[in-house]
Amino acid sequence: MKKICYFKKVVLYLFISFNMTAFSQNDSISGLEYVKKLIETDALQEAQKELNTQIEYFKSQQNYDTLVSYIPLVGSFKLANGDSKIAIDKALVLVNNLKQQKNPTISTDALIQLSNIYFNARQANEVYKTCVEALELAMQIQPIDWFKISKIQYNLGTASLNLGQYNKGKEHLYKSKSILEQSSKKNLKQLYNTYNSIGRFQSSKTQIDSSTYYYKKALKMLSLMDSTEVNRDYWKAIVNNNISLNFQNTGNTDAAITYITDAIFNFQKFIDIAKDESKKLRAKRYRLSSIDNLGTFYDGIGEYNRAVELMTYSYHEKLKFLKKEDPNIVFSLVLLGHTNLKAQNYIKAAEYTDKALVLIHKTPINYSYIHSFTLTIRASIYEAMKDFEGAKKLYEDSEVLYRKNFDGNYSRDYLDALIEMSKFYAKTNDSKKAIELAMKGYLFAKKENFENNLTQFHQTLNLALVYLELENHEKALIYSEEALSFFKDKKLNPKSLSDSIQNEFNKPKALYINAKSRYILNTNKNKSFLKSILNDIEESITILERRKVTIKTPDDLNLLIQENNDLFNFAKQIRLDLYKKTNNETYLQDLIAIHESSIYNRIRSRLNLRNNITFSGLPKKVAARETFLKNKLNSSLNSSQNTIKNFIESTTQWHQFIDSLKQHFPKYYKMRYATIEEPLTNLQNNISTNTTIVRYLYIEDILYAFVVTKTNKSLVRLNTENLKESIEYLTKNQSDILKTSTKLHELYLKLWQPIVNLITTDKVILIPDGNLFNLSFETLTPSKISTFKDLATNSLLAKHSFSYNYSLFLLNSDNKKVNYSSDFIAFAPEFTSKMKHAYKITVTDSVSLDKTYLTLLPQPFSVDLAKKYSKIFKGSSFLNEKASKQIFTNEANEHKIIHIGTHAESNNISPELSRLIFAKNASSDDNSLYTYEIYNQNLNSNLAILTACETGKPTYQAGEGMISLAHAFNYAGSESILTSLWKIDEQSSTQLIKSFYDYIAKGLPKDIALKKAKLDYISTANGRIVAPQYWAGLVLIGDQSPIQINTNSNFIFWLFGVLIIILLMILIKKKRKT
Repeated sequence: MKKICYFKKVVLYLFISFNMTAFSQNDSISGLEYVKKLIETDALQEAQKELNTQIEYFKSQQNYDTLVSYIPLVGSFKLANGDSKIAIDKALVLVNNLKQQKNPTISTDALIQLSNIYFNARQANEVYKTCVEALELAMQIQPIDWFKISKIQYNLGTASLNLGQYNKGKEHLYKSKSILEQSSKKNLKQLYNTYNSIGRFQSSKTQIDSSTYYYKKALKMLSLMDSTEVNRDYWKAIVNNNISLNFQNTGNTDAAITYITDAIFNFQKFIDIAKDESKKLRAKRYRLSSIDNLGTFYDGIGEYNRAVELMTYSYHEKLKFLKKEDPNIVFSLVLLGHTNLKAQNYIKAAEYTDKALVLIHKTPINYSYIHSFTLTIRASIYEAMKDFEGAKKLYEDSEVLYRKNFDGNYSRDYLDALIEMSKFYAKTNDSKKAIELAMKGYLFAKKENFENNLTQFHQTLNLALVYLELENHEKALIYSEEALSFFKDKKLNPKSLSDSIQNEFNKPKALYINAKSRYILNTNKNKSFLKSILNDIEESITILERRKVTIKTPDDLNLLIQENNDLFNFAKQIRLDLYKKTNNETYLQDLIAIHESSIYNRIRSRLNLRNNITFSGLPKKVAARETFLKNKLNSSLNSSQNTIKNFIESTTQWHQFIDSLKQHFPKYYKMRYATIEEPLTNLQNNISTNTTIVRYLYIEDILYAFVVTKTNKSLVRLNTENLKESIEYLTKNQSDILKTSTKLHELYLKLWQPIVNLITTDKVILIPDGNLFNLSFETLTPSKISTFKDLATNSLLAKHSFSYNYSLFLLNSDNKKVNYSSDFIAFAPEFTSKMKHAYKITVTDSVSLDKTYLTLLPQPFSVDLAKKYSKIFKGSSFLNEKASKQIFTNEANEHKIIHIGTHAESNNISPELSRLIFAKNASSDDNSLYTYEIYNQNLNSNLAILTACETGKPTYQAGEGMISLAHAFNYAGSESILTSLWKIDEQSSTQLIKSFYDYIAKGLPKDIALKKAKLDYISTANGRIVAPQYWAGLVLIGDQSPIQINTNSNFIFWLFGVLIIILLMILIKKKRKT
């Protein structure tokens, strides 16, 4: 998915960092309670009448200090029917009346109360002006009331922060802090307020550690308060929310989620007991904003579906008590549009974004910042759905909006937008518009105030990229040279170590554009020229490898992977050219190695995103040391206070640690850090004589088949015309025999016919690439079929037994097979309505409700299968509620077969979040075993069965979810897995697995057992269920060796044989005696 550079900034803007929701004020007196209760019960006319009566009475008694406490009620928004202007005007009348008494104490307290009303109306400028006046009057009170001064300084500080005047805010807040800390009598509430606001200030200055320090001091003040304080949960929730944002901004998402979950819980506790309706309403708003933040945290780690669930819940809850035009509703719609876009739920994303735009267009002045952002989201949705005209219209609207606000200077956001829009127009071949926008950004950035900085570099690089996309390679070369000159001539002037290293990370794209342009323009691509190009590409790849350490978000990772893909593809092309020119097999070996390493790099980079990942076989102390050194290296990159000495020291310690892993924990080191390479001669030595390996690989947009046997290897170029469309058709529908027959034969001609003479063995190991992971090769046909029954004789399934893998370097026949003592274990939660109901009644908080779990289809056939073969194979089974994640973790290890008859999701968008779904017994149960968690499981086995695997978004990063799942199971100890390329009907898969198990019991190799099971299915199935979509998706990944199973039936035959022998011996003995 296309990444919009300024999405992240706007999402951070949408994070809601809470401050004290009401300024410091005097405690209310008992005479007000009656009026408050009338307002709470919506007896507004009676409340207004009673309020007027009480005020007139105190005026007649000249009891002005008591009247100060009535200002909040006089300025009540509820009594003014929600009209803040009317409420403020009423309060001003009373305040001015009190000021006329010329009593500095009364006037000061009245102004403090008025500032609270301005705060609630979000008029920060009026808050500040009112508090300045209050401070002048407070200084006239004798003796000086320093506590009152501290309250006013606090109010001035928070108002300054709300106005974006951070330095002024700091000055006021630290004055308040100094007064409070010097006082012999501690005011815990005011200390809490001040520490919380200082934490907010430090966060705005990105001093995250200092910010968290003050937030935690605020929490300490709350812990010292009387437990009867009704506002304590409310205040605690505010601080927890703010701390969570700090942790999120430093990449510690797990801690962020913990704190914000506490905040949501504490807000709800307060709402349940609160009597103050205005504060209760704010608590409702803040709780839902915290849920939005929680959703954004999940978005940040790639858990888009969970993010959408939370944001959807928040949106519907807001609609219950807010007007549709409320800004909080608009923010929800924008968040839902953005997150659904990232989850590739394009229809939903469009629906929410369109609703947001309708509301924004009604009062655009209220949404000046978010307007252009929302337009860009909608344009991206159109683009993702291939509606380029729709996208173009929205980009034009966005550009008009930027021009409307143009004051002679381009904002950073607009400069970023120019980059994205110019790339879009280049992609759609609108060369005039693309160059116009790219040149506009380039020329503006070259002005004096942008000279020699990173902004100018990015605009120059973008211009080069636009020309490359438009295939104007001469211009692309010129501007990429200019971009590279920033590094050659040291124009970027880094101000810190962090700047210097981050600047280097911008270099690979410039090197790529430059090398690609030179490559295309050169008509004499001799060996020397190709090697010079290769040197530039390898420099780029080396820089990107270093960049992996700093990756913290899925968006950054996707960008890195995209850049890696461009470079790896180009590097493969250069090595292919060198191989063709020199016939030197070293270049072919390097080509294959770099392709295989790109797979591992993607897996490893995604694992780096997870802070909470642990690995089996790696002691906790070693894992903690790894995390510490990695964080230390990151902080040496990111802190302006660190020197090159600190960076070098951190780097040295990191490399020493990696070396120690290599020596003491080789399995973990090989999986996580080792260089991925293996000579092709070793690969051929590991291939058995009756096996052929077919490794498909894309180089640029051209598909090749690398065919390897014990004695030969060949690289064959294939025809990919209409390949993508044919595969996409088969992923959506295989029931039409005429169309399916044509597609299967066409794909055979493209993918198999060119290599058919190279494959003379029965066994074939397939390693697909890209969209080929969505294709069952067994169903390809040398000639068209007339019925699906013909696949039993006229298909690759009839000719070969297939197994799959995801890397050539996993094919090692020397791996010793373990003969586990236990044969079989099965886990099968049926997901019955009874199970779901039992779970649902345990959930008290709607936020925690797992709606996905409630929609899972029941799996009765899987339960029956688990029961049957646990008896036949003398194994054990855990069914329904007993098939929990915890029991699986404790019991699955050390079995020949681990049968997992549960729902599974293969996630192509965030592959490390592919998961197995187990029984859920309580609201707190974690019933999903994610791919990144499997690395810490002991799943030693000959075979793991995952029958109900469903691949989401099959056209996006095809196969990535399955690759990650297979890689994790392999590390956890499974020699092979049986899974599905797409969702298969439960009854059909059960029938296939039953037949497969029967052949396994007879001692057949796993690949042959699966082949025979499929042929049996085709011969017995009738009607629509014989179509390939019901059976062809089931594939074996990994080792094909047979499994020695001791079945009950074998035991009976053995026992019967023994009895016969005993009887014969008795008869012979008797005969001898006779």
